[in-house]
Amino acid sequence: KRGSCWRRVPWVSLSCLCLCLLPHMVLGVSLLPYGSGAGDLEFVRRTVDFTSPLFKPLTGFPLGSSLRDSLYFTDNGQIIFPESDYQIFSYPNPLPTGFTGWETVALVAPFWDDADFSDGRGTVFYREYETLYGEHNPLVLQAESWIRKITNNGDYKARWTLKVTWVSAHAYPAQWSLGTNTYQAILSTDGSRSYALFLYQSGGMQWDAARHAGSPVLMGFSSGDGYFENSPLMSQPVWEKYRPDRLLNSNLGLRGLQFYRLHREERPNYRLMCLQWLRSQPQWPSWGWNQVSCPCSWQQGRWDLRFRPVSIGRWAPGSRQLCSFTSWRGGVCCSYGPWGELREGWHVQSPRQFAQELEPQSWCCRWNDKPYLCALYQQRRPRVGCAAYRPPRPAWMIGDPHITTLDGVNYTFNGLGDFLLVQAQDGNSSFQLQGRTAQTASAQATNFVAFAAQYRSSSLGPVTVQWLLEPHDRIRVLLDNQNVTFEPDHEDDGGPETVSAPGVLLSHSGHEVSASFDGSATVSVTALSSILHASASLPQEYWNLTEGLLGIWNNNPEDDFRMPNGSTIPPSSSEATLFHYGMTWEINGTGLLGKRNDQLPSNFTPVFYDQLRTNSSSDQDLISSCNGDRSCIYDALATRNTSIGHHTLALHKTYERVNATFNQYPPSIEGRHVVEAYKGQTVLIQYTSNAENVTFMLRDNCTDLKLFENGTLLWTPKSLKPFSLEILARSAKTGLSSALQPRTMVCYCSAKSQCLYNQTSRVGSSSLEVASCKCDRGTFGHYCERSADACEEPCFPNVSCVPGKGCEACPPDLTGDGRHCAALGSSSLCRNQSCPVNYCYNQGHCYISEALGCRPSCTCPPAFTDSRCLLAGNNFTPTVRLEPPLRVIQLLLSEEENASMADINASVAYRLRTLHGQAFLYNSEVNRIDSPAPASGSPMQYWTVMSQFQYRPWGPVIHFLNNQLLAAVVEAFLHQHVPRRSEEPRNDVVFQPLSREDVRDVAALNVSMLRTYFKCSGYEGYNLVYGPQSGFTCVSPCSRGYCDHGGQCQHLPSGPRCSCVSFSIYTAWGERCEHLSMKLKAFFGIFFGALSALLLLGFGMFVVLHFWGCPRTRFSYPLDSAEASP
Repeated sequence: KRGSCWRRVPWVSLSCLCLCLLPHMVLGVSLLPYGSGAGDLEFVRRTVDFTSPLFKPLTGFPLGSSLRDSLYFTDNGQIIFPESDYQIFSYPNPLPTGFTGWETVALVAPFWDDADFSDGRGTVFYREYETLYGEHNPLVLQAESWIRKITNNGDYKARWTLKVTWVSAHAYPAQWSLGTNTYQAILSTDGSRSYALFLYQSGGMQWDAARHAGSPVLMGFSSGDGYFENSPLMSQPVWEKYRPDRLLNSNLGLRGLQFYRLHREERPNYRLMCLQWLRSQPQWPSWGWNQVSCPCSWQQGRWDLRFRPVSIGRWAPGSRQLCSFTSWRGGVCCSYGPWGELREGWHVQSPRQFAQELEPQSWCCRWNDKPYLCALYQQRRPRVGCAAYRPPRPAWMIGDPHITTLDGVNYTFNGLGDFLLVQAQDGNSSFQLQGRTAQTASAQATNFVAFAAQYRSSSLGPVTVQWLLEPHDRIRVLLDNQNVTFEPDHEDDGGPETVSAPGVLLSHSGHEVSASFDGSATVSVTALSSILHASASLPQEYWNLTEGLLGIWNNNPEDDFRMPNGSTIPPSSSEATLFHYGMTWEINGTGLLGKRNDQLPSNFTPVFYDQLRTNSSSDQDLISSCNGDRSCIYDALATRNTSIGHHTLALHKTYERVNATFNQYPPSIEGRHVVEAYKGQTVLIQYTSNAENVTFMLRDNCTDLKLFENGTLLWTPKSLKPFSLEILARSAKTGLSSALQPRTMVCYCSAKSQCLYNQTSRVGSSSLEVASCKCDRGTFGHYCERSADACEEPCFPNVSCVPGKGCEACPPDLTGDGRHCAALGSSSLCRNQSCPVNYCYNQGHCYISEALGCRPSCTCPPAFTDSRCLLAGNNFTPTVRLEPPLRVIQLLLSEEENASMADINASVAYRLRTLHGQAFLYNSEVNRIDSPAPASGSPMQYWTVMSQFQYRPWGPVIHFLNNQLLAAVVEAFLHQHVPRRSEEPRNDVVFQPLSREDVRDVAALNVSMLRTYFKCSGYEGYNLVYGPQSGFTCVSPCSRGYCDHGGQCQHLPSGPRCSCVSFSIYTAWGERCEHLSMKLKAFFGIFFGALSALLLLGFGMFVVLHFWGCPRTRFSYPLDSAEASP
């Protein structure tokens, strides 16, 4: 077979020769499975233009630096990301300049050109793949594998994918076009990264570029915010642009596959994180969270030992937190403001899972702009308030034991031994507290020297804690008979030392050690004056279920002194009677504190208060500072130690203050929790409280809001500047405060009837939500602020649009409606004609030309000069061998407008895009520099901006970037009359004028360095030549005097060839006609001619000499003869 190929005519056999010599051909990519059999949906309209329904990925779609909410595809080979759901157009005419990144429409274009499905041929299939939770799909896996290989990122996992396949699409007008296009676009995102794959069916891209009348096809994408990429084919000849199935993807070794990274930077997608977390949680909590509430104030909760202060750092800046945990109903954390007001509460399943619980709350409710996600989060984690909060009921034992029962009855009991202080049990748990007393020195009184508490629950075994008094008022603590060593908490310097174990949290601070049992019962023990003082607090679950020295907790003091046998004595009983009552609760046998080591007298009887007072006439100095307090007087007289009496008095006041704080509640705030307003219109809401002397105020001031002290709120929305509304109510009587954070919804639609308050988006991390708009017919835009106009879609190139009327007529020799134009005539004249095989050489494109009478004609690459793409010689733009590094400069800017970072970025980009050559790419860094304001007045902000430009091989771009850019930037910032755009961020920030020192070089490449990045591929013998105005150009040696001595140069596929010309005497020869040889005939002609000339010359001379030497007698006369005559 190879021989048969060689026998063909050399140039005609180029394609066969290549097939013979190449051992392996590069394969064209196969489209991913599509059509009804692949589960796709078909969508086609038999009109000149049509658009698909909107796709709304739950995660959004990262494009450039934005997260887009919706997208749609068109018949014209685009996938468009509209600014609003009502801004839906087909845009049939591609941009003549290619993408620049700042197009008014963000889109991905696998093949943007005017297609036509109106004649019933061709169709479009699509399918959406949602794999938020790791669902398996073979097509998605194939796309992932390509993305991983190209990006060299093995962890990419798609969460949303869209496949669109345009099948047998005809060019406009369909009835005149011959070839069709079949291609596919795959959009894929993992929520943070996004990519596009364009697949072109091998041999399936058949549109006739020669008949195309408008701007050529455009492939690539633009984010609309400065990030873009054009297909490498955009710098190639028109005929190559229309054959993307031939373009080789070097990463995968496949033809017809283009790949684009669509995200500018990788950002966390909190929508996705929230959705995945929601999927992992039951829709309604299965454990008893409805029974957990927050204390209504920090002051209240700080004394509730079921709650402990917790630092959660960045999760709640500017606030304080208290948390409580139980094994059987989870936990709760409560956040409080600077005045102690409860701001919010949330559920926490485990004390070790702060981040795991708080992160989802931030994902769903703080860090994304979709309030509906927060509503879903609150279904899984209902908000925690304080309406159901019930403070614990305290009881205490202080000094030479003075006991206050759970119902608040005070009595003194100086029994000696081990006693049951309280025992309680409900359906889920049980609690028991025992105490051990010893004689107080030589006094006829006792005091506690040890306590032991045991807690059991349905999910925990018994947990036992013992407090043992040691010398120097130290307490030794045992947990389940093991010594406890407290160590400082390095994360909370100055806070209590804590030890956490299953079912109990121990805290140590100074002389006090506290235990919180499973977020239920608490015990706090203090060592002062060699005496243990204790308080115990029980939760509401133990109401009416207690017994022991702390009484029956049922809010009835009359039955507190009930003995184990069920009999009861009245609270007014004598001390002696109460002493005998107390002894009935002595523990017989071994209790929680184990066996005593000392021997107790069997008949110990304490001294009673009346006995002490009888003998106290000489001891007034001991009791003078007790202020009549009975407990203080007793302890001072019984022990003969005033400090013990003072400690008893101080502890009694502290516990009384704690009990009072437990029962003080901040004022309520009653009023609307959702506030709806319309732009520019004032809404009035009245807030009230159930308490007296309450003052209302705002936590943060806002220019659009005003709250009067009586609770009247006025809101007049004038802008969308974010704010967080938090209303505070403060009681003048108690000093306690409450907070309310209403949802604030504003509508900026053009008409109030267009407002959708049930569909909102949050502004930043604020409480402000913006209502969506349902545009009326004929309006579109974010707020339906724009009227539909026929000029919204660009007309055909060079066709003007008249507002309110539409596009004017098509250019001469074209027909159409002004938006769609095509060449006159009908291709049906040549429908039965076809191009001969291999008619055009060197990858030229053959088509049947009507102008040539239906004869074949060639569209050639730019290098070729003849009609069949055989002879090269024209100059052309080189291809990019390797993408060159970017040209980078740094700008030092200042402004006085308090602009945001987004405003600075947009404003700088706006100016740099106007520079010569349009080489600006994007700003890679925008940073604010902290600097003092000038003394003259308004504050000045200082910024550094890193701007990047792209080297291009053509035109004066290189010369401009390397030699004129810095001066041009300074000039651009002198003229700052920039029109204001309607959307945010603004691009009209006015900067202070720049000096040359404010524009700094960061990275640049000279011409020699840039030369290595470009090549003259595909054409043998071309030279890469640089000129300041032309840039890099591939130049044929034929145009630069390659052939000497007038030789004619032809640039063949193998390189330049010289055809030497002959002169009258000489002949040029050599590869470049550099040699000259004299012709043989000319030599002899010259030789004999010269010889003849010499002979003739000699003969002539002979004749002349001959005649010159002859006698002249005829003319001679003798002188003497004349003289002789007369």
